[in-house]
This record gives sequence, C-alpha cells and structure tokens, in this order.
Amino acid sequence: MSKLKYIFMVLAGMGLPLVTQAQDASDASFYEQNQLEIVLGIAVLTVVVALVALITALYAINTILNVKNAAEAEAEGREPLGFWANFWDRFNSAVPLEEEETVMTDHAYDGIRELDNRLPPWWLYGFYFTILFGVGYLIYFHVTGAGDLSAAEYDKEMARAEEEVQAYLASQGGLIDESSVELLTADAEIAAGKEIFMANCAACHGMNGEGTVGPNLTDKYWIHGGDIKSIFKTIKYGVPAKGMIPWESQLGPSDMQKVASYIYTLEGTNPPNPKDPQGDLFEREGASTDSTEAAAEDTTEVKVVLEAGM
Repeated sequence: MSKLKYIFMVLAGMGLPLVTQAQDASDASFYEQNQLEIVLGIAVLTVVVALVALITALYAINTILNVKNAAEAEAEGREPLGFWANFWDRFNSAVPLEEEETVMTDHAYDGIRELDNRLPPWWLYGFYFTILFGVGYLIYFHVTGAGDLSAAEYDKEMARAEEEVQAYLASQGGLIDESSVELLTADAEIAAGKEIFMANCAACHGMNGEGTVGPNLTDKYWIHGGDIKSIFKTIKYGVPAKGMIPWESQLGPSDMQKVASYIYTLEGTNPPNPKDPQGDLFEREGASTDSTEAAAEDTTEVKVVLEAGM
C-alpha cells in the first residue's frame, strides 16, 4: 500500500507542472477573450469605491461643520445654520456689509472706496483645479506622450477621412460619370453588363440589340453618339421625349458603366431581323475602315499605278 501511495505521489508531482501550465494557458486565454469586460469591471469598481469614499468624506465634513457651526452659534447667541446654508456661506465667504470697514483700504476714486476682500473659495477652488488640470495635461501629452498632440491628431483625422472618402467612392462606383467613364473589357464585367441589359433594356432594344421599340444598337448609326461616354450619358439621363427613362435613379454608376460597355461591344454583331439604321454614321476612333471603302481605295491605287505605267 505504501508503494502505491509513493508511486501516486511521484506521478502527481510529474503531472503538476503540466496542470499548472494548462491552467496558466487557460487563464491567459480567459483574459484575452474577456479583456474589455475585465477592464470595464475594474473601472466600475474603482468608480464605486471613489463614490463611497467621497460620500464618507462629505459625511465627515458635514459632521465637523455642524459641530463647529453649533459652537459658533452658541458663542454668538444665535440659531445654528443648516448644512446647506452654512455650506453656501462658507463657499462664498463674503464679508457682510456691516463689517466692510474691516477690509476698507485707503484707495478711493470719485467717492468709491476699494475693499481688500478675499477671493471667494469657489473661485480659488476653480483656479486650483485649472492648475492641477494643466499639470496633468502637460504630463499626459508632453511628458509621457500617451496622447496625440494637435498635429498628430490632425494627421490621424485626415487619414481617417481619406479612408471614409475612398470607401464612399468604392460604394458609388468611384463616382463615375459621363466625363470620366471608361470602357470595360474584362469578360466578367461585360457579362455583368449583359445581365443588366437583358433585365432592363432588351424589352425595347431586343435580346441581341437588334432594336424593336428602341433603335438598333448593332450598326454604326447612332442618334446620340456611339462612343462609351455618349452611351453612358444616354443611359444615365435617358431620352424622355422618345420614351426612354433616366436610369440613374435605378442603376448605380458602376452598373451603368458595365451595361454601356456591353452595348459598346454589340456593334457589328449582325443579329437576325435588325431594325433599320437610325441617326448618323458614327465612326469610332481606331475602327477599321469599311470593306467597300477599302476596296475602292485599292482600285484607285491600281488605277494610279497603271496610269503611271502607261
């Protein structure tokens, strides 16, 4: 039996460090998980203790003042003042009118005599508080560096404001408008633009942009311009006179850019049953020359060569 007890004690001694380590890890994990609650609890406890101490101090002061007030009243043969009346009298500490001769000075101007009256305690206490506050401010901001000075605080506020501006611009699609919109070429963005087109535009322009009530979007003829900026502007403000609503109230700038980019890609797709061209011929920058014009130019060049040979 003694041997079993000895073995058990040895095993327990070997396992104790592991238990202690696990407990420390558990305590550390508990503190990390509840750090805010612990700090708030300590703060609340500190405030409660401070309030109890303050109430106790006020009660002691009240008792002392009552005893002193009663003694002074008895010596002067008058009724003792109440706590608040006595407190107000001492807090102002003004010399009564009948005793002003005791604080009168020799300074006089135009019949007005100067009194050498003491500053009221409330003013002095406020002045002492500003001194203590100034010392605390100096230590907190300039000695320990725990607080940010005006310049550092300004930089942080500006950085925070810039982050908020960027977040707002991102939510608004970068505030894209008809003057800053650019053509999107990524497949995912064009596909997203096609979905928007099918949901909102196909009813008037056809499933393939061939045109029904609205004009054909696959030829080179455009009523309001065929570049990306003009297409975006037409989508944004609409053409109310022709029955096209402004889409800026229903689509965000980013969505209008995507659908405008998709419409831009429809030119030259030649869908079945296209509507007759409307508007003016619009040649995009960098667009290839029409095949007929190219053939005519080639014929002209051959003619010029033949004539030169002759």
